[in-house]
Amino acid sequence: MNEFGANSEKETGMLSLNDGDVGSVPDCLNLIVQGKPLLYRGSKDVRSLIESQGENSAYVNVRINETVLKQRDFENVPLEDGDSVDFLYYMGGGTCST
Repeated sequence: MNEFGANSEKETGMLSLNDGDVGSVPDCLNLIVQGKPLLYRGSKDVRSLIESQGENSAYVNVRINETVLKQRDFENVPLEDGDSVDFLYYMGGGTCST
């Protein structure tokens, strides 16, 4: 644990918050990802966040602050402090009976 009350994750560029503490860590963004607070230290584009979370950008759509992004924009849309990010998945399958 560091002086900011967060555990460092060098490989992913993420810092997880302890007990919901929200603070300011230099060079980090305070994000809400999938409804949970996250201090993010990686590249400030959406594709980098997706990959840091172990997701495949080819199979996920992203909503930032209620706006659904197009996959082609993942590298062009910058993340900003306070953004709320959700990963959206399309489900297939099922049957139709008449």
